[in-house]
Amino acid sequence: MNDIIINELFMKKAINIARKATRAVIPNPKVGAIIVKDGKIISSGYHQKAGDPHAEINALKKAGVDAKGSTLYVTLEPCSTFGKTPPCVNEVIKAGIGKVVIGSLDPNPLNHKKSIEILNNNGIEVITGILQDKCNELIEDFRKYINTGLPFVIAKVAQSADGKISTADGDSKWISNEQSRKKVQIIRSNVDAIMVGVNTVIKDNPHLTLRIKNSIYQPWRIVIDPDLIIPDNSNVTNDSYLEKTVIITRDINTKQDKSYKLADKGIKVLGIESESDKFSSESILLSIAKFPILSILLEGGHTTLGRFLDDKAIDKIHLFIAPIIIGDKYAPSSFCGDGVKLIKDAIKLDKSTWKKYNNDMLLTGYPIYK
Repeated sequence: MNDIIINELFMKKAINIARKATRAVIPNPKVGAIIVKDGKIISSGYHQKAGDPHAEINALKKAGVDAKGSTLYVTLEPCSTFGKTPPCVNEVIKAGIGKVVIGSLDPNPLNHKKSIEILNNNGIEVITGILQDKCNELIEDFRKYINTGLPFVIAKVAQSADGKISTADGDSKWISNEQSRKKVQIIRSNVDAIMVGVNTVIKDNPHLTLRIKNSIYQPWRIVIDPDLIIPDNSNVTNDSYLEKTVIITRDINTKQDKSYKLADKGIKVLGIESESDKFSSESILLSIAKFPILSILLEGGHTTLGRFLDDKAIDKIHLFIAPIIIGDKYAPSSFCGDGVKLIKDAIKLDKSTWKKYNNDMLLTGYPIYK
């Protein structure tokens, strides 16, 4: 086996370890590390919680004195500055690591490539770019947030084969099958917030909760409601997760009695200055980024999805396609925005993949905006 194959083999293992991380790491990224000596893994670690030791430190502690002369595989460049924890690069040097193999370079300008220079100056060989695309995917939300201050937006849609998300009368349960819906729960478990427009709340009265057995994690729930018309009996305003519920409305509506009643329940009512009932996607994202929220699953409705697409604010799309045809010309399609006039201007999905869930197909890709 050549060195490239060996490095990719061990980096795959580091990536799998990184995926064990939960949203407890926020606002930090998911990172996995393994330590290899004489061709065998002697320890591993991942970042488990913000403020706790990073992946490399957890792996080094497990390895102890055996770390000397070994190779560290890490999905993200070790940090080189003080934060809630000391710089990881210092501990790597102290442990006597002989070689460091890195997947992604740190997108944070404060750390970008700095640890590589420090390691090289201390006689430690560094190899970068191993399975870089896969490692970048682990931190795609962190990358956007650290460079723009805005959350990474993932659109999730379930549609028929002819592109409809419901009948004209609003019936949409269930377009996708049970296996697809289980996959949606996994997707929800890997984001910080679930967001919908108020019309989705009025029509479907969803809980927007994570339904995975024994999970204690609950993403934030965000409702875009410019005119503050959310019904008093909505599930999202009357269940056990009110303190993780946000309603975004026009600033003038935050002075209404309804707003005060919602706030008394523990719900956060955020006002955005606007003279119309249409908010820019950026103003919405800026208002909630501070919590902090690094990633959002945008689940509808079709007008909200269309507006975010028109604003070029969707970073990734999960499109579940069921083998059914609705056919009604009045039934809503997935993205009801301004769209494009010519096929040549259509938004293409980069790095697109297809995966089958029973008879459903899941198309995942990253929109390319002109």
